[in-house]
Amino acid sequence: MNRARKFLTSVTLSLLMMLIFCVPVFAGTWTEHDDHTWTYLNDDGESVTGWINDNGKTYYLDKEGCKKTGWLKSKGCWYYFNENGEMASNTWIDNYYVNSDGKWKGTR
Repeated sequence: MNRARKFLTSVTLSLLMMLIFCVPVFAGTWTEHDDHTWTYLNDDGESVTGWINDNGKTYYLDKEGCKKTGWLKSKGCWYYFNENGEMASNTWIDNYYVNSDGKWKGTR
C-alpha cells in the first residue's frame, strides 16, 4: 500500500505542476469584420499594421490594420497582393512581373 500511495502522490503532484506551469499560448489571429476586411491581432490582442509574415506568407496591413489587396507602393517599390491578401512572388500580374521578393521588376 505504501507503493500505491507514493504513486498516487507522484501523479497528483505532476498534475498539479502541469496546471501551475501551464501558460496559454496566444498566437496572432486573423479577424474578419462586417465589411469583409481582415485585421491581424498580435499576442496582446492588438491590431497590427505594416508588413507581417504569417505561416511563411507575407501580408501588408494598412494604417487601420486592414489586409491590403491589389498594388501597393512601399519605399519606392511596387508589390502586388492577391484577393486573399497574400503577397504575390515569382509571377506575372497582367503585364507586370514580380520577383521572389514580391517587387515589380518588369513589364511584358
